[in-house]
Amino acid sequence: MTVVKDVGTDKLAILETVFDLLRNFTQFISYSNEAAELKTMEFYILLYIGLKGPQNMSALAKAYLMTKSNVTVLADDLEKKNYVGRERSNIDRRVTIIKLTQKGEAVFKEFSKSFSELIDIFLENVQEDDLAVISDGFERMARLVVQSGLKKHGSGS
Repeated sequence: MTVVKDVGTDKLAILETVFDLLRNFTQFISYSNEAAELKTMEFYILLYIGLKGPQNMSALAKAYLMTKSNVTVLADDLEKKNYVGRERSNIDRRVTIIKLTQKGEAVFKEFSKSFSELIDIFLENVQEDDLAVISDGFERMARLVVQSGLKKHGSGS
């Protein structure tokens, strides 16, 4: 049984709560043997492409605040493992697009299904009033993280 703490405004307690949420969350998601072999950033790239569609290196680098050379290393590793493939852009032949292969799609679909099942369990066990508060809190936190990240890295308002 998980003990719920009143974190209030204690920043370390909030960090610990978010960390515990993420750590415990990943324990409930089923991974195939293939997905288990992926490094964390490789898995994030795979999920990003699965959610957002094929991407070029610049878009991936911007999304993860990494250099294109670092993203290229990740894409190379994912390609060697047959999770992604490369193709030239129809618009600009100098641009390489990274897209999921069948193996990458299978891992993404498996993760999505497992995530959906976990959310269903959560929704069945949380009262509607609490769900509204939790959803609002997550939306606000996500918005603030994105906004402060954009400001910090000079990419937005």
